[in-house]
Amino acid sequence: MATLTSKLTLSSTALTSDVLSFTVISTDTVVNTTGLKRKTLTSESKTNLLFINDGDGAVADVTSREGKFLDITDNHGLRKRYVFTTADGSGVATGVIIVQNTDTGGTTSPDSSIVGGTAVQIDNGDTENAILAKLVIGINHANGHDGSITATAPATAANGAQSSTFTNPTTGEGATFFIDNANATWQDINSATNSASDHEVLVDKNEYASPAFVYIKNTSDYHTSNNIVKVYYDNLGADDIMEIRGGQFAFLPLNPLANLRAYTSTSGTIVEFMVTGTEA
Repeated sequence: MATLTSKLTLSSTALTSDVLSFTVISTDTVVNTTGLKRKTLTSESKTNLLFINDGDGAVADVTSREGKFLDITDNHGLRKRYVFTTADGSGVATGVIIVQNTDTGGTTSPDSSIVGGTAVQIDNGDTENAILAKLVIGINHANGHDGSITATAPATAANGAQSSTFTNPTTGEGATFFIDNANATWQDINSATNSASDHEVLVDKNEYASPAFVYIKNTSDYHTSNNIVKVYYDNLGADDIMEIRGGQFAFLPLNPLANLRAYTSTSGTIVEFMVTGTEA
């Protein structure tokens, strides 16, 4: 058990009248601590990008993509599974919700894992770039994320990795989306970067009851632009609440209703952190 005392004092000895004096003392008793932990931050921004392997790489036979999927979750927690169907095999059009007897191109009995998903129809000979562009249409469709995510069309097909950018069009809300490339079955994905899943969770929501406090230290050497740690709560606003430069530390109260996440201006930045509070 530990007692934390926070004290704020504002005073003046220079005034001859109306002397300014303000003192606040707050004491909290806490019984748990995480101990000192370290994490390496690699994600360098909040801009969500989905990359495919080779933009001008043609997919001669798209049956190999039929039924493959990618899950994306917006900042309200709405998860959509985008499932590829093949036009050459009479697979359903983009935007159709897949049910038990939906024709995905080669089958009218889709696997249960894709039932409920949103169809994205592709054609033989499509480049990976074209498939990504059709996925973008599915995301922006009324049966996709329907405006909670704005997905941009990729640039003109070119050799090498290409990407689409996902943003949040709603004023006052962050773009902390989860692009689940790790569990996707779509084989053309190169990577999904700066998704919230790339941002390290320093403290899980609901792990501690209020009041609880977190100590965070940036272990790098001070630099004006490199290795700057930024922390935020992954609620709807998801605004950065603090940046911590090399050699600096912060001690702040926790919001128990959202995860505290961190990213960095330079991949490889190591942070130390410790929570003091009462476990929920």
